[in-house]
Amino acid sequence: MRRVLLKTSILLLVSMLSLAQKIAPELSQNFKTPPHEVRPQAWWWWLQTPTSKEAITLDLEEMKAKGLSGCMVLDGGVGPFGPRKWKNKTIIDSTEIRYELTDEYKGARLSQPEEKMEMWSKPWRDMVRFASKEAGRLGLDFGVFIGPAGCAAPWVTPDHGQQELVWGEIVVEGGQQIAQALERPSTPVQTKRQLEDQRVKDAQNAYYTDVAVLAIPAKGSLQLNEVLDISDKLDEKGHLKWVAPQGQWRIIRFGYRPTGRNLNGVFYIDHLSKEVFDLHWKNTAGLLLSEMSDEERVAFKYVECDSWEAGDPNWTKHFAQEFKERRGYDIIKHLPALIVVNIDSEERTKHFINDFQLTISDLISENHYGRQQEVAHEHGLHSYAEAAGPHQYQADLKKCVGRCDVAMGEFWMPSPHREQPSGRFLVREAATSAHTYGIKQVFAESFTSVGPNWEVSPFMMKAAADQAFCDGLNWICFHTFTHRPSVTEVPGMTHSAGTHFDRTNTWWNQSAPFVNYLSRCSYMLQQGLFTADVLFYNGHGLRSGGDAFEWADGMKNPSADLGTGYDYDKCNEEVLLTRVGVKNGKLVMPDGMNYMVLVIENKTPVSLKALEKIAALVEQGATVVGKIETPMLSKTDDAVEYQKLIDRIWGNPEIGVNSIGKGQVIWNRSIREVLQENNILPDFECKGLSDVGVVDFIHRQTEDADIYYVTSRWQPVEKVKCTFRVSGKQPELWNPVTGETRILSNFKVVNGRTIIPMEFGPCASYFVVFKDVISVQNLASNWPTYKTVQQIEGDWNVRFDEKWGGPETVVFDKLSDWSKHNDKGIKYYSGKATYLKTFDFKASKKHNELYLDLGKVHELAQVKLNGVDLGVLWSKPFRINITSHLKAKGNKLEIDVVSLWPNRLIGDEFLLEKERYTQTNIRKFTKATQLLPSGLIGPVQIIREKNY
Repeated sequence: MRRVLLKTSILLLVSMLSLAQKIAPELSQNFKTPPHEVRPQAWWWWLQTPTSKEAITLDLEEMKAKGLSGCMVLDGGVGPFGPRKWKNKTIIDSTEIRYELTDEYKGARLSQPEEKMEMWSKPWRDMVRFASKEAGRLGLDFGVFIGPAGCAAPWVTPDHGQQELVWGEIVVEGGQQIAQALERPSTPVQTKRQLEDQRVKDAQNAYYTDVAVLAIPAKGSLQLNEVLDISDKLDEKGHLKWVAPQGQWRIIRFGYRPTGRNLNGVFYIDHLSKEVFDLHWKNTAGLLLSEMSDEERVAFKYVECDSWEAGDPNWTKHFAQEFKERRGYDIIKHLPALIVVNIDSEERTKHFINDFQLTISDLISENHYGRQQEVAHEHGLHSYAEAAGPHQYQADLKKCVGRCDVAMGEFWMPSPHREQPSGRFLVREAATSAHTYGIKQVFAESFTSVGPNWEVSPFMMKAAADQAFCDGLNWICFHTFTHRPSVTEVPGMTHSAGTHFDRTNTWWNQSAPFVNYLSRCSYMLQQGLFTADVLFYNGHGLRSGGDAFEWADGMKNPSADLGTGYDYDKCNEEVLLTRVGVKNGKLVMPDGMNYMVLVIENKTPVSLKALEKIAALVEQGATVVGKIETPMLSKTDDAVEYQKLIDRIWGNPEIGVNSIGKGQVIWNRSIREVLQENNILPDFECKGLSDVGVVDFIHRQTEDADIYYVTSRWQPVEKVKCTFRVSGKQPELWNPVTGETRILSNFKVVNGRTIIPMEFGPCASYFVVFKDVISVQNLASNWPTYKTVQQIEGDWNVRFDEKWGGPETVVFDKLSDWSKHNDKGIKYYSGKATYLKTFDFKASKKHNELYLDLGKVHELAQVKLNGVDLGVLWSKPFRINITSHLKAKGNKLEIDVVSLWPNRLIGDEFLLEKERYTQTNIRKFTKATQLLPSGLIGPVQIIREKNY
């Protein structure tokens, strides 16, 4: 009877799955075969060296063949990340990541190309034009960086580079004529670092410009009317002639000069100046566009500005004018406040400092990121920018992202350069900005690293991608696909940073299934809207410094009083004022994003305008959690009005709750308590995890479906119960690794939530999709168990590639690690070897689904059985369905196994230069480097589903 019921359940599952696919064919079909626009792109990293059209075409054809949607050209050279970064090694274990000091790489070297091809030069532009034309022929999208690391470019002269305010002073006795030379000021105002090289000093001396000469009484606090502007008393040679009133006076000369901030000798542009950005465009993308034919423009879709690594500018040519237009008063007489002089009062001085900092922020977001978007649109291009940090402290990052067509962050593979997760995952700020500004795509520089070289497999990359997806990422850009001038050398000349993902990788020909996995995840995570219960008000968003590699806001990091299971966004003042409303007690945005509560954390600075909007939202029915402790006033704000609003919103501070209009403000309970008191249970919970288990999630919602992405961070198998805040809908499991979808029948609905027993294999991830009414529910397990039917033992014929030092063919009497073999051609072999085996299937009765399980594999395997290509296995467990292709006698099994590059590179260190199999500019691996395990280790066996 149980078998009959099980068979009936399976038939129902198949039937319902067919029905589900008919109801939503586009969602399921695009999941299986993701469309062009969600597929990964690549940073196509050029090396500032001459190249050929043949090499360009080969790169682009390989991108297309492996399923990428496009690329963007970044010419940054080989990079400096050589021996000084090779003092540690990264060990990715099953439950942890470790960094160990090593001398394995002692004596390693990084060489630079001998010839140069300058970025934006005519030969360079000609090659880029050809590349764009080829991309169009292939149906790829094409883009160009307008400047690495925050727009550094060869054309930028120091006067068009970043600027800083500087000052110097003398003290004089009044009651007489002062005739004295004033030295050119050299002390920076509010600048975090100074550059001491002679080239910078020469630029600062050559391009200094006066701002003002002020005289103030030599005392402590003073009134604004005591500040005298005597700028007209200074002649062109720096001589001051002024009749000073009685008393002692401080004469302060303010001016500005280049910061000297540069990238390998190339200056960064003045990010505060719209005028300078236009010059930058004219000398870069504008020049390229002016030369391009219609055919060359077909693929050219976007321009991109890289992450901010450009220091801390605080002035620009028109700063005083911009300040007056934005803040409503003149800045000049307030300048002494920037050198720790209180004007009017300590509080009023603080208000001016706020205005000064916000003006810098506005100019960066509007005159750089905003202007890039305006100019790009004028030319029919999209504007990308890695505007979400982490190195930018002066600007409202959300406002910067809000002026991009695609929100962009970054995430890193483990490396000694970025040891902690908070330094590796920098997607969340981009994601939360996208959600609150109505931007669909959250893009990222992906899999960046400094240190590992050719030591990473797709399976190792999966856990990093999954965490970034849960942080809000929904579109991948590989960092990095290095463009190699040679079409024959391998691994070839390459950039020293980034995970190597390009045509010379050992596993490049097996990479398409990994690309498909990333594409499926991106497609699903771009559907509908992000689901969150809490909107944190983030104020002006400026940070007070800190280590950029320890920036907790770069990743999902819920506060202690919210806890796990709920998701959230953060919004800035611009979004609060212009996009947030109230409907039916929820906070809503124009595109449909909605939240249950608005949270104001204690240290968040709140302006008068923001406070007025918060009061209005509460009156309309919003729930606000928290209490303001940090005012953020402008010098023109009414402090009395501000306090009246505080008293009105929070009432008696001892009570902890205050009602205004239809809403309420609560500050005596945690966010979690407030949500649960309103019967808002966690959106996702996971129970039954092992001691090392971590399961993360993200939830998106369309008009007719709830889409959860759930992933296990570590490799031990986790058997858990997952709870989803959905009821009345049939759960389905969509596997992004295989593209398979199936009904989940074993679940129960309790208190408006669906509880599902789930099993996660090593670093496994799934989409759980709720889109149809419940039609199949029983106690049959959602996950099969397996039983071994037959071990495949005995001799294996293994073919190696003689071009890479291996024997043409060899017999393995048992499966073993290549690196432990006595034959040096096998011991140091890297790349593909083919395992051949003929076997009979000995089972005597009909089985359920049968699988070939390869056991341990280093690192990928492609399986053919009886002439049928069954596909590439890149993710654990290395298991594939063989039911339809297995026969009783004479099964011919062929397994291509691919290892990583290091072993061949290590082996080449024992050879003369002319005898080596590899050619590359990175010789990190030495004779002392430990070999990596390689090959098919097994055991190889046929297994069957025991029950399902």
